[in-house]
Amino acid sequence: MSKRRVGPPATLPVQRSERRPSPMREILGRTLGIHLDGPSYLADFNERFWRIDHEGFWKLERLQNYQEPGFASWEAFRSGDWDGALRLIDELRPEFERHLTRIREAGFGHHRVRVVEEPITPYVQWELHVLQAKDQCGEDVAVVTGDQIRAFEESGLQPDLVVLGSDAAYDVHYTRDGTPAGATLFTAPAAVEGARAFIRQLHQSGEKLETYFPRRVAGLDAPRM
Repeated sequence: MSKRRVGPPATLPVQRSERRPSPMREILGRTLGIHLDGPSYLADFNERFWRIDHEGFWKLERLQNYQEPGFASWEAFRSGDWDGALRLIDELRPEFERHLTRIREAGFGHHRVRVVEEPITPYVQWELHVLQAKDQCGEDVAVVTGDQIRAFEESGLQPDLVVLGSDAAYDVHYTRDGTPAGATLFTAPAAVEGARAFIRQLHQSGEKLETYFPRRVAGLDAPRM
């Protein structure tokens, strides 16, 4: 693990407009973070997860495509078996229910913001079916539009973020094709509180998945791969 100050990656395009600078890039850029490779990130995340306090779990997903090898429903989706992908999601509902029940019993909430660009990408269409199942089992999912998030992206895309209560925040890294590539860990209170407040703000301004999904996703044809 190596410590470094994290600022806007040089590879991200700068969009010239009247938009506000990226608040999270500014906050994280002023804070010392610890770079974790993939296995180290997962180990650190798992060690901290069940210690989450009343502030809860918060996640922001910004990218429109991720690689999820080993996830059976994603593998079916990628192979063009849409019906099989949806069936496998339904089969996961008991697992989602057990996990989210345990979270409730531990005394914290599980909140997620999913940015959805138009037109909806095949990956996001598939993931929204996964998130609908989780939402119905107790996760708290809100959808934010591309226009809403771009108001904060003059200096580049918002990072994908994970916040574990008052303990830690992660800037989660991906390759260009959406393959997981570790994360940068932040434990300074200013970084953790800033990340949590930003995601909470987006969550409050977004649309609940329980109304977004039937209105915008349920009637879509199977995605073309």
